Amino acid sequence: MSFVFGVGRVAAAAAIVSCLGFTLVQAATPQITTQVKSRQDKLRDMGGALKAITDDLKKPKVDWDNVIIPNAQTIKDRSAYLLNWFPKGTGPETGVKTYALPAIWQKTADFERIGKAAQAEAIKLDQVANSRNQDALKAQAVALGKACKACHDDFRSKDYEKENEE
Repeated sequence: MSFVFGVGRVAAAAAIVSCLGFTLVQAATPQITTQVKSRQDKLRDMGGALKAITDDLKKPKVDWDNVIIPNAQTIKDRSAYLLNWFPKGTGPETGVKTYALPAIWQKTADFERIGKAAQAEAIKLDQVANSRNQDALKAQAVALGKACKACHDDFRSKDYEKENEE
């Protein structure tokens, strides 16, 4: 009897919380927490690699072998898996801190289109880096930055900028 009574209390509490306009957050499993953290780390790797390239392009002489080519390779390699990093059930509803907006899972066709465009720009960046054409690399770094921004504009929380200002 007490089990049924206890379940009834939980259901009643959930109904009250729901009526008050709150949403219950699903408890994040260790697997989900690991998956979100891994996604964030990989995206930071890509952003850091692009920053390393753009910073190096500001120098009088770029370091093709130690900065440009390896970082372009990192971006290309990581971007190939970009769309796999956002499986359903790894968004804000998990309770894990993420800047990924629910729109990723609500507008999947748009998200995939923008992600594929970023992947294409990453491949071009790697090709241009390997050609060692500095002017073409500058232009391609801008093109990749725009592709990244397109996704960030619609699918990443504005809180990211507020919390990650340099």
